[in-house]
Amino acid sequence: MIHIKLKAQKMLIGKNRKAFLVSILPLPMTATLLYLNYYLLSFLKNNAEISLLFKILIAVCSAVLSLFMINSVVFISENYFYRKATDSFAPVRAVDLFCSFAVNILKTLLFFSWSAVFFLPGVALLFCAYSAKTNNYAGEIITTLYIAAAITAIVGAGCFFVLFGRYSKCSFIQFTTGETNPVKVLARSTELMEENQIRYSLFRLSFLGWDISCALLFPIIYVLPYRKCAKYVFFSTKPKQKQTEPISEKPIVFIFG
Repeated sequence: MIHIKLKAQKMLIGKNRKAFLVSILPLPMTATLLYLNYYLLSFLKNNAEISLLFKILIAVCSAVLSLFMINSVVFISENYFYRKATDSFAPVRAVDLFCSFAVNILKTLLFFSWSAVFFLPGVALLFCAYSAKTNNYAGEIITTLYIAAAITAIVGAGCFFVLFGRYSKCSFIQFTTGETNPVKVLARSTELMEENQIRYSLFRLSFLGWDISCALLFPIIYVLPYRKCAKYVFFSTKPKQKQTEPISEKPIVFIFG
């Protein structure tokens, strides 16, 4: 994976400042849209002349439109890093923006459903431990339940981290194929990531130190573009397969002595 990161670094030489501005563009836009939605909700709340149903309709439409705009800006910025990493041109069409928005909605629904599957056992064990402590059960039982809850949560988080990575290639598929069916994009991403989930999970974990540093010392300039560019270099690079020695076509001669 070192060669992937080195390639991403070379591609950003002399262009890191522009890449950084492109990568953080969604942040001020998100803050602006959140403020506008807050202002709109405050206005609707203080206006008694508008019916409640109409207020809800306006609020929902405003939220959906804001999410679509943010998603569009993110998709366009991702396209910028895709072009840098692959040295190819992928024009962004309006239908691509709608497809990307639908894909992210489906991914969000999958996120909540999978989270429930992976984390509910840990929550149930944690509740059992709390109930045992409330009812003055033996300390060994309470400790065992807490440990089981922690192990279940950690294992569930690890499984979720790996399995949800199968949808990480959706944007790359849109850029390379021009597919506009969100269901097909998700299915294609799942298919392509089946044999690369562990490899991609290790690749993401290799940025863990940078992620922690960004969380503690934000903003660290030039880390985010490097991460995004490396991701697309990773997707465009085929994994190296082990070379097997070719079988000799010469006949095998047995000499009996």
